[in-house]
Amino acid sequence: RDLGVSRVVLLSSASVYGPRADNPQLLTESAPLLGVGSSGPLRGLTETDMLAQSFLWKHPRIDTVVLRLVHVLGPIDNAPSSYLRLRRVPTLLGFDPMVQVVHIEDAVEAVRLALLRGRRGVFNVAGPPPIALSQAIARRGRATVPVPHLLAKAALQRLWTLGAAAYPGAELEHLRYVCMVDDAKARSQLGFVAAHDLDATLRAVDEEGWP
Repeated sequence: RDLGVSRVVLLSSASVYGPRADNPQLLTESAPLLGVGSSGPLRGLTETDMLAQSFLWKHPRIDTVVLRLVHVLGPIDNAPSSYLRLRRVPTLLGFDPMVQVVHIEDAVEAVRLALLRGRRGVFNVAGPPPIALSQAIARRGRATVPVPHLLAKAALQRLWTLGAAAYPGAELEHLRYVCMVDDAKARSQLGFVAAHDLDATLRAVDEEGWP
């Protein structure tokens, strides 16, 4: 407040919990942030999330909110949207995790609610009910290309080393294991309710004219 700051909102990601074979069905805000053990962008985001949590408790007079959003879909160039725009979508052979997505306009609404006076804390933000990855791809009218995990990981890691990929091979764990969150706290304390259903959220990756 000495600097004139009364409110801080950090846009984080549910991915900071880390996709793992032993994850419970739904992760609450108190779950450990195992994404810190990753490499690349996820590690940096997880460390930033941890710093924001520390700031929240050290500065109780500043309204600090951390929003851990599930995969945001829309006419944007993030990894989930770009992945679902592919005509033939690569998947990992033998794996079909449940996933959660949220429409970009619903994500913006979550930010608006977080900016209201008196809101503080860490909140998981999810959209419509979860869906299996294969079903999400099918509802997009796309075909899948199953690839063995070790082959896909080696290829992506090579591209990462050459600077031709945005994410290292370890990020393929998101196509392998579940990382879903319980958003009850955001619904009860922020009043967040997603306005877009699953089909509208999946179609959002092909929308134009946003914002």
